[in-house]
Amino acid sequence: MAQRKKHTSFYPWIDAKDHSLGFKMNFSMVTYIEVGRTVEGFKQAEFVGLKNPELALDYDYPQSFYLSTEGMILIKTLQGQFQVIAKTDNC
Repeated sequence: MAQRKKHTSFYPWIDAKDHSLGFKMNFSMVTYIEVGRTVEGFKQAEFVGLKNPELALDYDYPQSFYLSTEGMILIKTLQGQFQVIAKTDNC
């Protein structure tokens, strides 16, 4: 059975190390497929594409990312730690 594609907003931080600077506006939702959950409780997702690519930011969207219940989008670093790269308004 094919997995259902889902959409979420994706607002990357202006500076990933300083969240006080805010985030970039992105007018295209990200399309993804949920592939599992981590032991930390994050949804594991695989990037499929952009819902409206003509309205999207020029941004290097990660192929694999994680969604937290707090509305954060994370990636897993090579050291195995989670790093917040963006926020979403859909959890």
